Amino acid sequence: MRRLWLLAPVLGVWAGGVAAADEFDGGSKVLLEKESLYHYLRVTERGNIRHLQFRRSGSEYEESAINVADPLEFELGYYRLMFAGFAHKPDPAAVLFIGLGGGTLPMAIRHYFPEARVDGVELDPDVALVAKRYFGLKEDDRMKVYVRDGRVQVRRFVREKRKYDMIFLDAFRGGYIPYHLTTKEFIESLKALLTPDGVVVSNLRPGFESYHYHRRTLAAVLPNQWSYGSGGNVIVVSDMRPNPPPKAALVATAERLQTEKQFTVDLPAIVEEGGMRDDYHRKGPILTDDYAPTDVLRSIPRD
Repeated sequence: MRRLWLLAPVLGVWAGGVAAADEFDGGSKVLLEKESLYHYLRVTERGNIRHLQFRRSGSEYEESAINVADPLEFELGYYRLMFAGFAHKPDPAAVLFIGLGGGTLPMAIRHYFPEARVDGVELDPDVALVAKRYFGLKEDDRMKVYVRDGRVQVRRFVREKRKYDMIFLDAFRGGYIPYHLTTKEFIESLKALLTPDGVVVSNLRPGFESYHYHRRTLAAVLPNQWSYGSGGNVIVVSDMRPNPPPKAALVATAERLQTEKQFTVDLPAIVEEGGMRDDYHRKGPILTDDYAPTDVLRSIPRD
C-alpha cells in the first residue's frame, strides 16, 4: 500500500477554536477557526482536500493543503518543486524544516526515506497542533517537532553540533519571510549545520525586489544555486560543494530515484526544466542583520 498515513475524522475542538460540521464557506466545510499568537488560522475541507489558511492584515494565505484520501498526492505545486532537492542529495540521513505548516512534506519524507531523521521547527504552537490534529503529522523517534523561533532553534542546533544533509527553508509570516530568517548571518548558521555535500532548499516568491536580495544573500554564503519553477513560487537549491554536479548528472539521479522511490511527482521533469538559471539580479546589496528591509522590498515590484 503506497500511503504512509491516513487522516482520521476530526472530532471536537480544542480550547479557543471554533468549528462546526455544518458550517460552510463557499462550498467548503469549516473545520477550525482560531486566532493564535501569530495568525488567524482557518482549516477548511472540500471533498478530499483539506486546507490550512492564514489570515493576516486583511489578506488570506494558503499555507498547506492535503488530500486526506492520499496524502502523497500533493495539492500545492511548490510541494512538488521542493522535491528537486533530492536530485542534489538523494540519500539524506538527517533533514531539517524551518517552517512546519501542515507537516505534509516532513511526513512524505518519512515515507520515502524511512531511515532519515526529520526535525521540524515551527514558531506558532497552534500551527503545530493543527498539523497533528488535522493533517496527520505524527512524532516518533525519527520525527521531532520543536516549537520555537527558527533562528533561536538553529543556534541551539549549532551549539549541539548537529548536522543535516538537507535544510528546507519554508517560513512565511503573511506573504513574506521574517527578516531575521533572510540575512547573511542566518544563512551562515544554516551552513554550519550542513554536511559537506548538504543542501539548503528555499521556497521564495518572485515578483518583488526582495527576491533578488534573497538570491544574492544565499549566494554570498552558498555559491552554487539552482532554481526550479516560476510564477508564484521558485524553489532554490543551494550548496557549497567545490565541484557542483552538471545538469546531466542531476537528471540521471532524478531518474534513478523516480524508479526506486516511485514518487508521485515527476522528479526528472522538474529537474530537466530547472537549473543554474540567470533569473535574478546578481549585482547589488545583500541582507544582513543590520540591513534587512524585506517588508519594504516586498512592496517594490520586480523588474
